[in-house]
Amino acid sequence: MEKTKFVKELALSLGFDDVRIASALEDTPYKTQFQQAIAEERHGPLDYMSKTAKERADVLALMPEAKSVVVVAKNYYTGDHEHKPAEAFAKVSRYAWGGDYHHWFKKRLRKMRTTLQDHYGDQIKVHIFNDTGPVLERGWAERSGLGFIGKSGMLIHREFGTWTFLGGFVTDLELKADKPTVKQMCGTCTACIDACPTGAIVAPQKVDARLCLTTWNVERPLDEGAGHPLFKGHGWAVGCDICQEVCPWNKFEQTSNEDRFKARLGHSHLSKDQNLTDIAGTPLARAGQKGLKLNIDRALFKKY
Repeated sequence: MEKTKFVKELALSLGFDDVRIASALEDTPYKTQFQQAIAEERHGPLDYMSKTAKERADVLALMPEAKSVVVVAKNYYTGDHEHKPAEAFAKVSRYAWGGDYHHWFKKRLRKMRTTLQDHYGDQIKVHIFNDTGPVLERGWAERSGLGFIGKSGMLIHREFGTWTFLGGFVTDLELKADKPTVKQMCGTCTACIDACPTGAIVAPQKVDARLCLTTWNVERPLDEGAGHPLFKGHGWAVGCDICQEVCPWNKFEQTSNEDRFKARLGHSHLSKDQNLTDIAGTPLARAGQKGLKLNIDRALFKKY
């Protein structure tokens, strides 16, 4: 079987919803925008971005022999929040309702790597990534034709909207590249920019992580900056889905076929008296019990 077809059929057989391929020999997509963000320190406390800036800006710095970038997508949308009293319950971003998606992705990407090496030889190189590696996965997703990066900075898949997890691998296998998405299809819509509660989307496709709720209530809840008044009283204990909830492209949203992403009991909303001992193996563990308690207090803070 031809290599490109083999790779795509393998990805779909393992449960990914879409897969596309880009050439690694072209300049890294959004390289200039990324470097500008680093220079302006818009990554804020997310220091891993600057520490791996060289590799993120040039996939050949990560793998000099690279010829292809394979990008896979998985729909994770499992429904809307239940109606609960806003004064007692803080919301959790949908990505964190179920089990940790990193485990789901890594298991399947490792299976892909093993299968490809079994099929084409142990000498082939496959470097997997799933938003934890130094790869600009949204840029490569657009380059491969999976979708386009909207004004929110999110990748918009024409079938699943913004509700997708992304991952993939860089490889020295020479595969046929798909046609990139060349048109940004937000039109004149600025719904995400207008709705962002902290003004983190400072311009189309330009997000300032220093102003983003997710930076502070997921990545750095114990940092002093997380307690700034700007990040209190918005009702989100983990992450924030507002820019996705208002996106017109999400009217096409579909329910994920993966049970692992469905909400565990009590994980779509959090309350001050909630028992948080069952967060192991879920995205909530990222913030930890202490961080979650602080996040809940900040989310439910009454400004007036």
